[in-house]
Amino acid sequence: MAGYHIIGDPDTVLGYRFAGVSGDAVSSVEEARAAFTRATTAADHGILIITEAVEDMLKDEITAYRLKATPPYLAVVEDIWGKRGKRRSLQDLIFEAVGIRIVEEQ
Repeated sequence: MAGYHIIGDPDTVLGYRFAGVSGDAVSSVEEARAAFTRATTAADHGILIITEAVEDMLKDEITAYRLKATPPYLAVVEDIWGKRGKRRSLQDLIFEAVGIRIVEEQ
């Protein structure tokens, strides 16, 4: 058991992939449910990162999974839209994931 995996919207997953995190980009409840099932049964994920939107889509499944308290452990993060619904830039997501600015801000 090692490593991180993220389930979220395509832009957020892409930002985490720049940091070397594997992931599943989802845009529907069915896709999210399938990705969650795959990720929670995979032996190579220690931490499963899900976005707030995915958590909202799968409330019952996530609550049941948390009660098991077995790896992979869940961490919930904001998606590219952030808490206030204002879209964050890919630059900001990369900085948040790896701590490096790839383009100088002006």
